[in-house]
Amino acid sequence: MGDLMMLVAYVRHTRLSAVRQALRGLSVSGWTESAVVGHGSAAAGHGVEHVRFELVVAAHRADACRAAIVEAAHTGVDGDGLVVTLPVGAVQRISDQSFGGPALRAAQ
Repeated sequence: MGDLMMLVAYVRHTRLSAVRQALRGLSVSGWTESAVVGHGSAAAGHGVEHVRFELVVAAHRADACRAAIVEAAHTGVDGDGLVVTLPVGAVQRISDQSFGGPALRAAQ
């Protein structure tokens, strides 16, 4: 399953539309978004609203997706967020119990 990578990105909620557009521009057809509150160095004791994106893509697409997220989310101000890339050990779709690559029809 080493051919898949998961990207987890935390971006300013004000950059939500830009990141969505960047992912669509790369024909990424599936991801999860969650509203989160960040408490990193830019928070200075206060929570900062961010959006967490989670997506799984073919390993050869991970760098392009990461770069697109960074470019779309960048404002140059502390608190822009971060992107983490992780190898995927296994994946299984619950509805049809498919396993591996077929479980991620959108991972191409």
